[in-house]
Amino acid sequence: MMLRNFNLFTFLTRSRKAAIATAAAITIIVIIDLLATRQVLYLDNTGQTTLFILTVIIAYGIGSWILLGYTKHITGDLRSKSSFVKITHWGVTVMQFSLFGVLLYVIFDNIINCPNYFSLCNTSRVPITSVYAISTIGASIIMGFIAFKFFSWYKSNKKNFIVLLYGLAAAALTISIAGDAIDKILLIQVVEEKSPPRAIPQTSYIYETFAKYHGEVEYKVVNPHITRLYVVPSANLPLYNEIIYITSDAPYILTWAGTFMLLRYYYKRTGKLNLKFWLILSIPLILYLVGSGLIFSLPANIPYKFYYRLIFRAGTIGSSVLFGLAFYVVSRKLTAARIKDYLAISAMGIVPIGVANEISALQQTYGVAAHSLVLLASYLFTIGLYSLVISISQDSSLRKSIRNSALEVSKLTDVIEGPGIEQEIERRVLTNAKEQEEMLIQETGVRSSLTDHEMKQYLGTVLKEIKILKNVDEILKKGKEILESSFEFLVCSRFGGLRLVYNNYLDVYAKVLDKYKKNEHKGIRMVTSITDKDSANLIRKFLEIGVHVRHAKNMPPIDFAVSDKEMIATIEKAEGGEENIKSLLVSNEYPYITHFVSIFEELWKDGTDARDRIKTIEENIEPEIFEVITDPLKASQIIVELAKSVKLEAVFLLPADRSMKRVDRLGVIDHLIKASQNGATVRIICPLSEENSDIVKRISTSAPNIRILNGHNSTSGFLIVDSARFIRAELRESSAKEFAEAIGFTLYSNSKGSVDSFKSVFDLLWNEHMINEQLQKADEMQKEFIHIAAHELRNPIQPILGLSEIMRAKITDPEQIGMLDVTIRNAKRLRRLTEDILDVSKIESQKPLQLNKEKFNLTEILLNTLADFKNEISRDNDDNNNSKNINPSIKLELLSERDIINVEADKSRINQVLTNLLSNAVKFTKQGNITITTQKTIDGLVIISVTDAGTGIDPEIATRLFTKFATRSNTGTGLGLFISKGIVESHGGKIWAQNNLDGKGATFSFSLPLST
Repeated sequence: MMLRNFNLFTFLTRSRKAAIATAAAITIIVIIDLLATRQVLYLDNTGQTTLFILTVIIAYGIGSWILLGYTKHITGDLRSKSSFVKITHWGVTVMQFSLFGVLLYVIFDNIINCPNYFSLCNTSRVPITSVYAISTIGASIIMGFIAFKFFSWYKSNKKNFIVLLYGLAAAALTISIAGDAIDKILLIQVVEEKSPPRAIPQTSYIYETFAKYHGEVEYKVVNPHITRLYVVPSANLPLYNEIIYITSDAPYILTWAGTFMLLRYYYKRTGKLNLKFWLILSIPLILYLVGSGLIFSLPANIPYKFYYRLIFRAGTIGSSVLFGLAFYVVSRKLTAARIKDYLAISAMGIVPIGVANEISALQQTYGVAAHSLVLLASYLFTIGLYSLVISISQDSSLRKSIRNSALEVSKLTDVIEGPGIEQEIERRVLTNAKEQEEMLIQETGVRSSLTDHEMKQYLGTVLKEIKILKNVDEILKKGKEILESSFEFLVCSRFGGLRLVYNNYLDVYAKVLDKYKKNEHKGIRMVTSITDKDSANLIRKFLEIGVHVRHAKNMPPIDFAVSDKEMIATIEKAEGGEENIKSLLVSNEYPYITHFVSIFEELWKDGTDARDRIKTIEENIEPEIFEVITDPLKASQIIVELAKSVKLEAVFLLPADRSMKRVDRLGVIDHLIKASQNGATVRIICPLSEENSDIVKRISTSAPNIRILNGHNSTSGFLIVDSARFIRAELRESSAKEFAEAIGFTLYSNSKGSVDSFKSVFDLLWNEHMINEQLQKADEMQKEFIHIAAHELRNPIQPILGLSEIMRAKITDPEQIGMLDVTIRNAKRLRRLTEDILDVSKIESQKPLQLNKEKFNLTEILLNTLADFKNEISRDNDDNNNSKNINPSIKLELLSERDIINVEADKSRINQVLTNLLSNAVKFTKQGNITITTQKTIDGLVIISVTDAGTGIDPEIATRLFTKFATRSNTGTGLGLFISKGIVESHGGKIWAQNNLDGKGATFSFSLPLST
């Protein structure tokens, strides 16, 4: 009995027929749900209850178990190779059966609490909303990820429009599902009010605006106790309608287009696209266009509104169901069983997703349950398509493998018409294809849809398109035929192949070029390698009759010619003429033609004019070199040879200080010293340090004319000799001892353009360093001048100030006292300015400020400084001169506790900092309080803060506040904060500033270490 049950379970979860029957049952229930929610089909309470229970039990219970089990069985190999498929399968399984559990709870709760109005119950609103939200989020994630996958695949293979269309369809479905959820969950508000007495339980769509509810009422649910209204607020209504408009039609149309391309791909392999195919795919689109209202829309109020609604819903349902029929019809014509399974899974997703997405989730039982099946449907749709796209990709890979194998095997045959040769080719090619197929299955877990018979058919097609000619006469004849029938002719050949053409049918070339002159042909273009006078003389013959020729440095390994209709290519190199050309590949297949045309155009673009190349050979000019060197020992030899060959000039950029030691070990430095002694100009840019100081000293002693600048570390270096040749090497290992161990990617060239470019780079770096050195010297001279000037100014200021103060004490004439006050005040200002300049000079030269440290109570200094400032303000105001423009309403105070705060510092310097901060605070405060606060920290510091109520810190100077000349004042020098920073930091503290949080004024703070 147990074995029989096990066999039944296995059959249900592994049988395609059982899965299709289950999907059909779910589709029928979902269609009934759609008709009921859209009020085409009216059900009483018992009918609605039964429909909800059937939806949950069949769709979420039995149906989900069968469909997920069948999908798990079919994608077993795929899941073992793809973590995306594995995670998605188990995630959907857990979510789907979790939703099943929640819906069973809703059934139980509604039966207990609302048996007479089961589908209108209010008690299960939270679990029902969670079902809708979880299914929507899950479906959106699945669809969004598969869209990303498809777009990535399309980017790597842009010819696969199936992938592009399904990527767009998946993206549109993601937006549609997510947009519907945003509308229903975020933009709609639920209004509940008491139902009127003897209210009849019912639901209805309203779509009318009511001032009472401040918005448009979409849906109304009435039960005997509560009336629930789903209202879109007026503010949300434009966005609500815009989302509906954006997400309405694009998902279906793009899905239809992708499905059309997919089924066309499979249908074409079984025969021509007959009327049956066009009907089964056209009817769903026509029905959708009817059902969507794109052809004609539904009037607001008409007597036959019900019948129009019925037509619209029939269009929606019919288009989705016929999609499934299209998949079924195509799959019947295929023989590959696994592809039938993939198509079945896709159909089982695409049918219900089209119907479920149209069901209104505002209906809180069977409506939400049916709509939430988008999770299961999205998964089936995604996994089916994912498998089919991989299968199609593998079909393409197998065809490519068959084509390449056919070409390679054909090359190995001696005579194309030999007995049994086609059977041998077939055997080898199909064996290779089978091996390739097994490798692809191992990599992806998905089988190709190509059968053995289809592989043989494709191989036959390839062999008809590819022909290998083995006879020289046949080769020459075919070459003439292609040329004579062409409208454009491209040739890529070495000397031997061109000599064969010249000896046998140059007259045909001449005839074709006559047609070119009459605008009856696009001409003949030729790419070749002109290496000596013999090849130059031959090419001159082709130039004389009008062939356009370019010289290419890097010729491909085979010669070929391409017309607009056909191509030919040598299988062996045609270096010796007729005697070495043994076989020729001929094909009129478009991919071959476009491939060889692209190769030719690339060579043509990089080639040089044949006349210029011939001229360089005749004048014995060195051929242009541009070599990528991968052997570091060869690069070492080249740089040594270049250094030896310096005649006029050498410029050398070294990327690191150790680089100089590495090239010195090679002898490069000695060669450059010798070149300089012989009159050459040598310039070197290199980071200088103790590492290379001995070498620099040796260079200065042995060759004083060599100029060396201190550079920066870089990732590469180069040597240019006589503006003619250069070598450029990437620095791969900066710590290496030897040059060959340190370098990576290396270029060697005599290309004038490249040499000039690197020379320009060097000159720019050289000039930059020279300018920087000059600026540095000028800056040092300027600082020295200012320092001397400040010293010289300070000496006469002191006697001027002293004598002026003595005179003021002795005279009584108010007018004379006023003039002396002006003299004293400006002398003090000048003294303060000279002292600031000297302090700045010391700070900038990084000389320590002279500090006379002593232990003292910081609170006393704060009080004394504050008192001095108050007295100065009072005196200025009493004298009615107020030179500082200080508003008399400003108040200065110390807010902190007047505790003893012992610090060890220079008392006068700390007073200088406080004076600077208070001066700034007073200067920028029109009215209000200026406060000083202190705060001890746990790490042994005291923080002193000066807070004002002024204009705050200007954003333009906020980042450079404590630098020189950073001020927005018309009276200050901008040196005070710079000096204050130097004083505080010399005491081991820090200084900072910020605007106050209330938007009024700023706070300047500095820290000092507490005395132990």
